[in-house]
Amino acid sequence: MFSYETTVSYSRTDRNGKVPMHEILNLLQDCSTFHSEDIGRGVSYMKREARAWVLVAYKVIVNRPIMFGQKITIGTSPSKFSSMFASRQYFIKDENGDYLVQADSLWVLIDIQTRKPLRITEEDSSVYKPEPIFDNIKASRKIRFSSERTKLESFKVLKTYIDSNGHMNNANYLRAAEEFLPTNFPCHEVDIVYNKEAMEGEIITPYLYSEENGIGISFENQSGETLTRIMLM
Repeated sequence: MFSYETTVSYSRTDRNGKVPMHEILNLLQDCSTFHSEDIGRGVSYMKREARAWVLVAYKVIVNRPIMFGQKITIGTSPSKFSSMFASRQYFIKDENGDYLVQADSLWVLIDIQTRKPLRITEEDSSVYKPEPIFDNIKASRKIRFSSERTKLESFKVLKTYIDSNGHMNNANYLRAAEEFLPTNFPCHEVDIVYNKEAMEGEIITPYLYSEENGIGISFENQSGETLTRIMLM
């Protein structure tokens, strides 16, 4: 397990001094990146190997809001590896050690040139030393919507949305989705499924679903392929 302590900076917060959901994803992303750097499997190593870990799914549960100036501990641990998928769990704790955020995620290893999945070998997984944190939180590879959808305004994938893996960063989908939520929407849980990468210059069309238990957002490319589905509750 890897963890570090930090203080919530102003740039992480919204108009109410609260850390929004997409910034929570950024905090979790930073933690797993620091962990990989710490064990010698960081960004430079993966670039040399022409490989990348790519997110497939997320489940994030927010027990209490994270506020500006708050001292927090962010932690992560890989929890399970198979030949095709890797699971990684996260937490954010307050000064008393209580969970503010709990999350589970699912990943695949890809060839950065072909963008195709690779088999995960013992050499890939052993360095991470899997250690589950939770038993009751699991990311799912499926999100289904039952309501009629409403087409929203399309947008272009800007170069500032792209990360070192050459695609739109996972947190930016959630940031885009938050633009379509009612002001002060009380989001306590987010499920995300990443189906297909979005690249710089692509046009993305969002669709909104008003579900009984929350709001769903799907993003499609110009070919009508689903890129990402998000359920906010």
